[in-house]
Amino acid sequence: MSLSLKLREGTSQNHSQAESARFIRCFMKGVLERESYSKLLEAFYFIYSALENELEKHKSDSILSNIYFPALYRKESIEKDLSFFKGKSWKDKLSESRATQNYVNRIKEVSQDKSYLLVAHSYVRYLGDLSGGQILKKIAAKAMDIGEKGGLDFYEFPELKSPNEFKKSYREALDKLPISSIQEEEILEEAKSVFNMNQSIFLELEEVLIQNIGREKFESTLQIT
Repeated sequence: MSLSLKLREGTSQNHSQAESARFIRCFMKGVLERESYSKLLEAFYFIYSALENELEKHKSDSILSNIYFPALYRKESIEKDLSFFKGKSWKDKLSESRATQNYVNRIKEVSQDKSYLLVAHSYVRYLGDLSGGQILKKIAAKAMDIGEKGGLDFYEFPELKSPNEFKKSYREALDKLPISSIQEEEILEEAKSVFNMNQSIFLELEEVLIQNIGREKFESTLQIT
């Protein structure tokens, strides 16, 4: 089985669990407000900053060079969005939650010890962004009533002519990586862990959302099918 197929099928349960997180379920139903969304962006800022910094360190690596695609990088887009939501002094207002810190620490750890495991982090983050980004952008724009005002650059990939075609090329690159069967299994297990780390962040954001919309609205939203 190819690595791309192994990752897709092997993480399907973890993926479903992450998508079923109560914060994400509310998001998908259009129940979202600026504070919890900006907290999500904060988490992403720390995560993508760490990931992209480590990918740059290993861009000439025999394995990671094959999936070195700076066009996917999200840090600058997130910076624009944080400026929109928090103002010009947004950097002074950031805080790194416990779940985010654990995620970032894991990225740095694997980069130092087993850099090929960054394949898993890249796969989960960027393929997910390309796959559901436009749907989430429309939902977020409507939920927060921001339309075309800004704040949604995270979902834009201006350097990619066709996200779908790029995803195909990315998967082909994964399948050609010069790795052993043992490394493949390690990458799969790491990808599962990445989904679980995302769930931890969504659990934190759930509390922020409840504080801002009230538990009654939160619970009633989850009951809507």
